[in-house]
This record gives sequence, C-alpha cells and structure tokens, in this order.
Amino acid sequence: MRILEVSDSYGAAAYCGKLFRRWGHEVIRVESPGLDHADTAAELYLNGGKQRLLADLDSPEDRAALDRLAASADILLTDRSVRDIERLGLLEAGGGDGPSVRVALTPFGLTGPYAGAPATEATLLALGGYTNLIGDPDKAPLTFVGRYASYQLGTFGFIAALASARVDGTSVTLDLSAMEALASLHQSTYSKYLETGMARGRSGNRMDGAANSLLRVRDGWAGVSFQQQFWFSFATMIGRLDIAEGHPLSTPAGRLKHYDDLVEVVEGAFRDRTMQEVFDEAQGQWRIPIGKLLGVREALDDPHLTAREFWRPLEGASADLTSIRVPGSPFRVVGEPLPVEHAPEEPAPVTSVVAPPPRATRSSGAASDVTRPLDGVRVLDLSRVWAGPVTGRILGDLGADVIKIEAPTNRGPRHVPEGTRGYLITDQTREMPWNAQTVFNQLQRNRRGVCLDLKTEDGRTLFLDLVRESDVVIENFSARAMSRLGLGYDVMREVNPRIIYVPMPAFGRTGPYRDYVGLGTSVEPLAAIPSILGYEDGDARTAAIAIPDPMAGTTAAAAVLVGLQRRDETGEGCEFDFSQQETGTAFIGEYFIAAQLDGREPGRAGNSHPRYTPHDIYPCGGDDEWIAIAARDDAEWAALARVASQGWDADPRFATAEARRTHRADLDAAVAEWTSTQPKLDLTRRLMDAGVPAGAVLTGPELLADPHLAARGYFADLTHPGTGPQRFDGAPFIANNRRGHDWWQPTPMLGEHNREVLEDVLGLDAARIDQLEATGVLRSSPPE
Repeated sequence: MRILEVSDSYGAAAYCGKLFRRWGHEVIRVESPGLDHADTAAELYLNGGKQRLLADLDSPEDRAALDRLAASADILLTDRSVRDIERLGLLEAGGGDGPSVRVALTPFGLTGPYAGAPATEATLLALGGYTNLIGDPDKAPLTFVGRYASYQLGTFGFIAALASARVDGTSVTLDLSAMEALASLHQSTYSKYLETGMARGRSGNRMDGAANSLLRVRDGWAGVSFQQQFWFSFATMIGRLDIAEGHPLSTPAGRLKHYDDLVEVVEGAFRDRTMQEVFDEAQGQWRIPIGKLLGVREALDDPHLTAREFWRPLEGASADLTSIRVPGSPFRVVGEPLPVEHAPEEPAPVTSVVAPPPRATRSSGAASDVTRPLDGVRVLDLSRVWAGPVTGRILGDLGADVIKIEAPTNRGPRHVPEGTRGYLITDQTREMPWNAQTVFNQLQRNRRGVCLDLKTEDGRTLFLDLVRESDVVIENFSARAMSRLGLGYDVMREVNPRIIYVPMPAFGRTGPYRDYVGLGTSVEPLAAIPSILGYEDGDARTAAIAIPDPMAGTTAAAAVLVGLQRRDETGEGCEFDFSQQETGTAFIGEYFIAAQLDGREPGRAGNSHPRYTPHDIYPCGGDDEWIAIAARDDAEWAALARVASQGWDADPRFATAEARRTHRADLDAAVAEWTSTQPKLDLTRRLMDAGVPAGAVLTGPELLADPHLAARGYFADLTHPGTGPQRFDGAPFIANNRRGHDWWQPTPMLGEHNREVLEDVLGLDAARIDQLEATGVLRSSPPE
C-alpha cells in the first residue's frame, strides 16, 4: 500500500509511518520546509526509508501537489495540529479520489473541550493517568521517558488503519487521541477505585499492590517478581528456607505488610552478588522472573539481543553512519528474513515529484461496519494477566470474534475469603466470586468465554478443532509452554495452514534467554528503561506499573494485523517470533542511537527536558496535587508569563531560551511557588486556553470524571452479568464519528459461552457438550 504521512514532528505519525515502512509499504512523508532536524537520533530512528517531500501547504501550488499525491495513496496519516488539519483540510486531501482511510493522530482528538490545546509528552502522561503512578510518594511524580504517548498513539494508528483498509468499498476517517490511548492502557487504576474507592498512587520502586520491586545488588539493580508460585524457589535460592512457609513473608499479603523487612532480607542476600550472578542463578537454575538492569550502552552488547540480531544496520547509510545500529522489529515472521531498517533520505520539493498513479491494493474483508473492521476474523485468546489481554481487547474492540480460552482456575479459586484484594465481593457476587475479579473484568470485554481444560486429551482436541475454524491464536505463556501441551505451531499448522500464531514470551523463541521467564518487573530493567528513568542525578527508578505489558499488548496487536495482511497476499498463515524485551527497547529506541552518536550513557534527567524550559511537574494547591507545564518556544513562554503575572517577562534571567536553561533551577522554583496555590484542574484549563502545554496529574477517579473524555464519549457503560452496571475505560478509536459502544459486550462469565461456541463454531450436539461438562473438560466454575 502507499501511505501518505503529513507531519512536522517526530511523533505519532512518524512512528506509525515507520511501522508501515518496516513492513514493506511505500511511505511518502510530507513536511514543511525549514524544520529543525537537530535531533539526529530521532531522525535516524523514525524517518528511514520514507520518500521525503517538502511542502508549504499554504501555497496553492504545493497544496495541489499534495492533492495529487493523496489521490494515489491508500492511507493518509497526519499528526499536524487540529488547527492545521481543519484550516488546511488535510483529511479531505485528494477529494473523492483521495485515500479511503484517513487517520488523524492528535493529542486530544478532533473534538471535545481540549481539542486543539497544545501538549507535550509530559502533559499527556499527566492527563492520561501515568505520571501519578511513577516516582516516590514523598517526592514529585515522575514523567515517563521518551515519546511513549506518541509511540503508543502511532501504534494504535497503525492497527486501526490496517484494520480499516481491509474493508472494501468504504471510506473511513479515524480520529485517534493520545490522551485516550494512555487512558486505555491501565491495568488496575480504574478497577482498584471501583473495588475499594481508593486511588492508586506512587510506591517508589515497588508496584502498587504488589511486592514486585527494583532492588539493589552488589553492582547495580535487579527487578524481582515475588509472585507466590515463585516464592518457595526464591527463598531456597537465597538460602532462607525459614521464610519459605509459615512466615510473615511467605504470603503476598505478608510481603506487602512487611515490605521493609522483605527489602532488608533480599538486599542482604544480594549484597555480595553481582547482577549477572543473580540473573544467571535465578533464571538458569530456578526459573524465577528476575531481570538485571542494563544501561543503554550495555543493552547494545547484550548477548541475547545480539544473538537474535535485534540491533540492525541502516541500509543506505552514509559512510559516517555505517557503524550505527538501530532497534529492529520486536516481532518477526519465523522463517523469513528480518525486516530491513533504512537510512533517511534527503527531502525534495513536493513540486519536483511526479505523483504516482492511483493504486488499488486493498485486501478483501468481511466487515461492513466501520467500527468493526475485523468482523469475520476469529481469534483464540489464551493470554493471561495484562499484556496478552490488552492485545485481545484491542482486536475485540475492532470487531474480531475473540474467544477467550481459560483454564478452570484462571480467575482464582472457587471460594474467596471476604476482603481478598482484587475481587468485588457483594451480595450479588458472593456465590460466584471468581466472576468478580476486577482487573480481569476491566481487560476482557468483547470476547466469548470458553472454559476448557487443555491438560486433557478431549480439551486439546477441542482446542485444535477451534484452531481449524479460526484465524489467529494469541498467548503470553513462557516460550515452551504451548509445545509442552502438545499445541505448538507445528501442530496447529497441520490442522489449519492459514492460522496466524502470535506468542508473546518475554524474550522470544531464540537466543540465550529463550527459556527464561519474565514479568513486567523483570523485563523492564532488561530493556534499559530504569537506567534513564529517575530523579535528576538520583538512583534508577522503575515505572512500577509493569510498563512492558501495555507496550507488548499494543505491539502484538500490530503483529496480528501484519499477519492478516500477509495472509491476504500469500494465502498462508505464519508464526511470529515476539519479544517483550525488544518491545521495551523499541519504545525508547532513539536513546540507543543517541548513545552511539555521542559515545555517552544517557543520564537520569528527572522531569527536565534537553530543549524546553520550563519543563517539570509542579505542586498545586491541596495534598499531593501536581501539574505538568512546559514552554517549548518563546511564544509559549510569553503566554505562561502572562497567565502567571509574576513579572517573569521582565526578568533578564528568563529573557531567552538559553537564559532560561542557564537559570533553570531559579525558574522552576519561581513556577513552583506560583502553582503551589493554584487548583490544578482550573490552572490546566487556563494554561491550555492561553496556548501553554499543561496537564493536571490525574488520579484514576479523576480520569473517570474527566470532562473531555466524557464529552468525546470515551467511557463505556457496560452491565456485567455478575457485578452489574459499571463504567469502563474505552478505546482510542472513533471511526466516521462513531465509537461502536452500541455493540460492545462486557467480560464474559467463566465458561459463559461454552455451549454457544461449541455448537455454532464446531457443530457439536447437546449430548456431546453434556458429556464434556460431566467429565470436567468444560466448566463454568473452578473446581472444589
């Protein structure tokens, strides 16, 4: 397909276009003349292999050239400002002959109270509910590093555009919002509030509600996951059998209650061990999910990433860049060459290019509703916890028939004591508490539920029968789990050569770490994220929210769409080799390039920015209330000074961008003194209206009450058959001004659709289903 990318930034459209180019599509990037390309690392990471054209779209001649290009394109992407999109009519480029899929990727969407407001990564992360969860409880919150909001929005754009391109005979305009992308990628932020009435907050280097932590070892840090199934092995590994059972630290609740004691025990045991020693023993001998903290430059030499050829040369690079290696794709098709990473081209005037002829290469699809472009695609979802369920939810939100395949104990035990964390126990749910697991119910909408024991011969046979009638299988077990069940890709392919298999292990299917286990806490340090996240000149900090999971969830959904398009072209299914470690590095890819360009290890910059001043998280009136504020240029600085009315515009220390950087500490102190008396929500709106990027640091309850999200119809009000009506987070997709919530379905009860699926999909009769239920192959409740 031909993709037209209209963008002046290293943001969402650039990342989306990068994904299209990586997977073989022609990408034409149209940008304004005179842009600052000083960020060489981002330029190399995002714009490789695209045809680059310069266009002043206020010029009739250049605009006519853009329209000719649009008439030849299949998909148009833009992340220009809402004002530019409307003023220049970018979504109408090419008129009736233009692309059938047009995608706007903006901070807040094309409509709503915040539409058109300026934003930065930090202000979006604040408004999207992430910043509130990162950092120490007694300090200012931390913004996440890099371009996370933009890259997630770009990934969603890639998914939605490819899905929509499958629908023949329909033109669709997609309105995607970065704030909504972030709001949709929370695990327990909303569910904890719905369950307990309490908001999640910052917990330092420990996950909120779990003891999983980033802890010190002799020469650095290790990410340790303390799940109960690993506890006995862990206690044995550190030589403390006395705490393995019957000890306050031997239960999840006890480890939380006595967390300081846990840290003392673990860091004491690791005090004389190196990161490598802890990592090798934990993973190689005990299969415990522990990860060592890699620096950015260390990751470039990581033996696993090297063995997997993850770091790729730039094809077509100039002589001075031939040694530069860039992150490759975190997923690749097994048995096929790795995708090529290209060097950027020099841009040329748009009028110097003869527009290519129109192309009609869209695949046929069964969908007719623009909010359900994956209608007709059947997905078997075996995933658990967070990353895999995000993938399944995205596919279900786009209309796929997602069949959730669960083990009988997947949602916990049959009997749940009152007060157990993670369950919404009421009079309505007390008799079936397994159906009241709050995080599960948040993540598993738009699926049909089948409870199937895959450890039985009949269970495996039924699963393969479902594979025969399906298009995609997703799972996020360890690399060898499916093969041990006798359900590896080779077996699935025998019954359905067109099946697309997307496993999501921590480290991929090859390399030295192939058989290692991983959870977000242990994968994050191996992606080098905590090495650049933390307070300025302080220690490493984990995001403490298992951030590799949402990274992997959206990336795996992108892999599914690549697999579907590949099958449309070849008629064949495929197996993907997917790595959550590599996904994490891809989301901070420019840092690895910058470290090679300047030969330095990136430091931890806290909430500061290398170019923008001011740029920080500032206190507001009230207890633990904060706001992110940035000024990217003199105009935004002048607007901030006018709103504050503190005389900053007359202060020579702040007269120029260079002066503001020189006197950053003084400026941040002045801004903090002013904001500390201001209500954060009111101040956010006043600054937005003045043209200043600002974002209140929102908690979960505040997100659920946000007026902008409400005005855009983001939230989904669904009635779960077990827990009743609830408000759930939505998805960042609006297609032709529609959300699609009218057809959405709540999370199914355990085994709710056993009979429906086996009758409709496999044609089993009632007697056979009764027999499967009687023998426990099918269940609708956990065993006694």
